Amino acid sequence: MTDPPHDHDIAPTQTHDPDLAASAARRVAARTQWQKALARAKERFAPPNVTSEMIDRTADAIGGAADKTAALAWPHRIKIALVAVLGGLFLARKPIGKAAGPLAARGTKAMQNAADAVKNRLKR
Repeated sequence: MTDPPHDHDIAPTQTHDPDLAASAARRVAARTQWQKALARAKERFAPPNVTSEMIDRTADAIGGAADKTAALAWPHRIKIALVAVLGGLFLARKPIGKAAGPLAARGTKAMQNAADAVKNRLKR
């Protein structure tokens, strides 16, 4: 007994039944379409292409976010500058205190001397 031929061994035009020929043609067309889609997917998801697409999308997203931030910040630039200065002063409070300490001590000493001089004049 011989094995019946496989579907892919028979071209759609070699069958005698029109329904079988149409079915075989649809299968061949579907297989061809699937293979083309698979080839497109392989091409799209190849590492260099994925990397390039990721870089492009990231650059677009960052550029859009930067534009939105700049558009929001421009009308409030004075407030933002003030917050930045106050934040810088807060972060630099210890070094500023160390630098201003001797000046404050001199000022305090000068004020004490002036107060003592006024007290001495009042006692006389």
